[in-house]
Amino acid sequence: MCILDLPININQGQIIMNQLSHFLFFISFFFVACTPEKQVDLTSEFTIEDGFQIEAVASEPLLNSLVEIEFDEKGRIWTLEMTGYMRDVDGKGEDIPDGKISILEDTDKDGVMDIKIVFLDGLVLPRAIELVHDGLLYAEPPNLWWVPIENDQPGKKQLVDSMYALGGNIEHAPNGLLYNIDNWIYSAKSDRRYQYRNGAWNIEAAVTKGQWGITSDDQGRLFYNDNSNPIYGDLVQPNQVNDNPYFESKELERQNLSKSRRFYPIHATLINRGYEKNAYDEEGKVTKFTSACSPLIYRGDQFREAYYNQAFVCGPEANLVKRYTLETEQNKLIAKPTSEGSEFLVSNEETFRPVNLNNGPDGALYIVDMRRAIIQHRAYMTSYLKELIIKRGMDQLPLLGRIYRVTDHSNQSNTRPDLSNLSLAEWVPLLQSKNAWQRINAQKKLVFANDKTLINSIIDIAKAESNPLGQISALWTLEGMNALTPALLNSLANTNSIIFPQVILLAKNHLTKENEASLLPIFEKAIASAEHQHHLQVAHSLGKINSPTKEKWKSTLIEKYADDPIISDALMSSIGGQEEATLNTLKAAKTESYIAEALNKALANKTKGNKKELVMSTHDQTDNRTRGFLLYNTYCGTCHGMDGKGLENLAPPLYQSEYVDGPPERLALVMLNGLQGPITVHGEIYEGAAVMPGLKHNPDITDEKINDILAYIKNGFTSKPEWFNFKTEIITDLRAQTADRKELFTEAELMAWPLAEE
Repeated sequence: MCILDLPININQGQIIMNQLSHFLFFISFFFVACTPEKQVDLTSEFTIEDGFQIEAVASEPLLNSLVEIEFDEKGRIWTLEMTGYMRDVDGKGEDIPDGKISILEDTDKDGVMDIKIVFLDGLVLPRAIELVHDGLLYAEPPNLWWVPIENDQPGKKQLVDSMYALGGNIEHAPNGLLYNIDNWIYSAKSDRRYQYRNGAWNIEAAVTKGQWGITSDDQGRLFYNDNSNPIYGDLVQPNQVNDNPYFESKELERQNLSKSRRFYPIHATLINRGYEKNAYDEEGKVTKFTSACSPLIYRGDQFREAYYNQAFVCGPEANLVKRYTLETEQNKLIAKPTSEGSEFLVSNEETFRPVNLNNGPDGALYIVDMRRAIIQHRAYMTSYLKELIIKRGMDQLPLLGRIYRVTDHSNQSNTRPDLSNLSLAEWVPLLQSKNAWQRINAQKKLVFANDKTLINSIIDIAKAESNPLGQISALWTLEGMNALTPALLNSLANTNSIIFPQVILLAKNHLTKENEASLLPIFEKAIASAEHQHHLQVAHSLGKINSPTKEKWKSTLIEKYADDPIISDALMSSIGGQEEATLNTLKAAKTESYIAEALNKALANKTKGNKKELVMSTHDQTDNRTRGFLLYNTYCGTCHGMDGKGLENLAPPLYQSEYVDGPPERLALVMLNGLQGPITVHGEIYEGAAVMPGLKHNPDITDEKINDILAYIKNGFTSKPEWFNFKTEIITDLRAQTADRKELFTEAELMAWPLAEE
């Protein structure tokens, strides 16, 4: 492991306080890091696209198990350390309250953070932060909290949501907390969104999207991914096409923008299911995403203009960051890899684990490096990966954490600004900044302050056609301040304007019986235009319009777009309850169209009662292998060991044993009824203490729990890693078959027991 490229001075006191467990490691490091030169060249580790450079702005021992960062008005970095995640190869100590949220500051202004102020400590697996409304929104499962910030210290915290992350595996639980231009806060892997209005937090249902990390573009459209697919995206702003409970759009949300999962690491790395065919190329390198996370739409002003609105995606399993160009083809978004055979950024160090990306207040791109060997959660880890980790000594490497800053050589005037002394009025011009971080933070600031004396200044920006991005930010700021008027929207209803789609959307969101007449001209102009994007916005607005004119607009759109899945899906969302009448009015030539098929599907769903509405889940989201992992630790690990390798004179190993590799029914019989020695495992005879009690008389151990334990064991302790799927009903049947049995099984009896598959 390379440790010589850290550009930060570390004093011995910090080493002793923060990293006692790795004392010898850091003693050797101390003599290298404490050199007069702070900015050490990182080219020995990283290969980066021509014209760019990477530098470390923070590192261990200031950081440990870093997963997310936020910038404040002073340009300081707020950090979230999830230290409980995979401390070792067995995932021990997840419930230890040592996670923390801290503030890093560069006191000597040399670009490197040198002071750490712990803001919140004693947290269990915290996973998301967002600086908002003069406070901090943070997630510590299952709760979402907001706490005011008072002189860099937390005030009295307020519970925002007690079910933010209800259960679930760490890899598959809500995270992100993104303040979008629509003044709602979204999370990846979450069915909720949050907004602070009139002194209270509001919670609404939202479409669940992504797995780890979430980002947005200048139009407020969301982008996200799952571990195998690098980037998904929406064609419309969130919660705009979910009004019809009998129709679910397949075209407007959750679009897989890149069909290729291919990437190009520069060295071989370990992945969880590397035994699968084509997982590696002939050089032993991973060929495609298996742990994609944290996409980012770059919207800074430090890179050259061609990079604005491009997408970057983390590939921690291959130690790289990949770049995509976002384009529109046939009215659909696509993401094209920008290079073939190479990546934007790639490391030759296997502990480089990029897990989050950020646009900075200086316009640069920031990379959060969890900097550790083990990133696969134990509930899903196969014995294949575990053995390789141990064999290569990767389980002995320390838990670190780093933040990198990527800049473009073409622009050197890019220091992090200190905006903390700006008056509220001085924030208004920042709505026009080329840097989206400054625009969105100005919007947050002004919406929360809600100073009505600034409205005219914000309106001036909304009317300034020379800066469309400023217009968009100003309009949504006015929306957040409840200061948006039909008159202003009508004055901006110019079909040649870049912001016209936003004007249509805002008009839809503000439709009421009282102001509908004054807003209808906006939709009339949109219908009269030739732009697909304008027609799309009208299509998903029709459901909110009461005027009879909407029937003419609906007919116009159906006639023109009956075979256009995008417009048709938007229409289907708007005409819930009108499917039959709409189907009857279709011209004969349109009866075989896409929209006719969609109308018939919606009617069939209605007849069958297949109703799907946006709802917020209120039940535990934990999957069976994660439940099994927790149950195993509670009921089995004490004797068989957390690693499944058994304990001498107490219990034989499960790890890759004949019992685990054999039929799951046999293992279920052991769990239900127990087993006594002598027992043969790996050719060795275990007797005497080798007695396992049955669990069938324990009222806390249900058939579902036994199935969960089986799912975990059959994934993590077998020599034949597999996606295990076992029916609980089989366990119920085995319980019934052995209901009268009082004695423990012997090995001979167990092997002779007739199994269905035999």
